[in-house]
Amino acid sequence: MKEYKIAIIGQIAKWKGQEIFIKAAKLLHPKYPFIQFLIIGDVLFKKKEELQYKQELMELADQCDYIEFLGHQENVLELLKDIDILVHASIREEPFGRVIIEGMASNIPVIVSGIGGPVELVEDNISGIIYEPGNYQQLAEKLDELIRDEHKYKLIANNGYQRFKDNFDIRRTVSTVENYIIANAK
Repeated sequence: MKEYKIAIIGQIAKWKGQEIFIKAAKLLHPKYPFIQFLIIGDVLFKKKEELQYKQELMELADQCDYIEFLGHQENVLELLKDIDILVHASIREEPFGRVIIEGMASNIPVIVSGIGGPVELVEDNISGIIYEPGNYQQLAEKLDELIRDEHKYKLIANNGYQRFKDNFDIRRTVSTVENYIIANAK
């Protein structure tokens, strides 16, 4: 069976849901010992509560050699080339979710929590997969589904990439803005 790398990317903060990611990884590991789970990002502001949360995450992942903390990385797009599934696990609303678009642009299936901007970026079971925020058991089930079903894996990845090209590619965005300005110029 293929060795998978599943990643969550973003600053380490309680609302970003790394804890949910780790708990889902721990549920999946007995069934899929060949999967590597990557936590990419670090504490942003070095506040006491953020540093404490990072320590809690490290303790939660203690003795789990299949969970790796990579810290802050400069070139996320380069890292995405080696990632098989991207998880966005926020437990509170956020306006956009740039990393989701980066995953889709990299032709990687994305699984996102069903809250805030990510729900507008992903069409459930078409261009990505949506799960209930904070529900690590459901996240594990959705990951399991993608790992087991190669057809669905490819379909979600390809549809996500097409959605990126159709809606979020920078050339298309610039053209849309230019056309708007021209049409509304006085």
